[in-house]
Amino acid sequence: FRDPSETLPIGVAFLCTPTDIHVCTDASDRAARDNYGSGFGSLGLEKLANALSGGKLLIPNFNAPVEAQGGKLIKYVDGLAVAQGPNYALAKRMQHWRAMIEFESGAVVSSSVAPSTATISVLSNKTFAWAYGGMPYFKYEIFKQETTNAVMAALLMHDILNLKGPKNPANRKQFRLSNPIELFSTQAVHGGLWRSPYKADSLGEVSALIYFAGLARPYLLAAGAAAAAAAAFM
Repeated sequence: FRDPSETLPIGVAFLCTPTDIHVCTDASDRAARDNYGSGFGSLGLEKLANALSGGKLLIPNFNAPVEAQGGKLIKYVDGLAVAQGPNYALAKRMQHWRAMIEFESGAVVSSSVAPSTATISVLSNKTFAWAYGGMPYFKYEIFKQETTNAVMAALLMHDILNLKGPKNPANRKQFRLSNPIELFSTQAVHGGLWRSPYKADSLGEVSALIYFAGLARPYLLAAGAAAAAAAAFM
């Protein structure tokens, strides 16, 4: 990292995890509110699951905005995954701090939210693998590692080479980045986490059940068809 007093042109790059607390866009906040109740809610099951779990499952994925200095309303999404542990959260927070310091100092900062990715290390944890299998039901897209690598590498090149982008502090007025923490709300590849009706940390158990239900579905359909055929010949 550079001394902020230096004037050498330099860029800083960090990949942000989607399972964190981020300032989000107005569009994604509105989508999360609109999506709430579109799945289990149509049957009244979302509130039932939330109540039976003591408020731990299927928590709404939107919050009251925070009013910043000047009166601007900052909307945010709480995607923090407690299972990843405090060290992981602190490491990502330190990256945010460094990115904001450099952005305020005039450096180009390529720091965008990367999507949840089906890496070998993640899938080696069966609990995460099962949850990933059911999350598409809640409007998530789990990226393949090769796709994530390509997309985020392209964004990095864009941020460094395109002087008119939102990661260049010279353009912060154009992109209405009055607070440096809004840096992470631009060009986010969140894979649907910001638009999901429920918080990521409240989906694990339900997503795993949906995954196993999907595995069992072909066998249940086959058993039903066999039973129907047997009944027809009786």
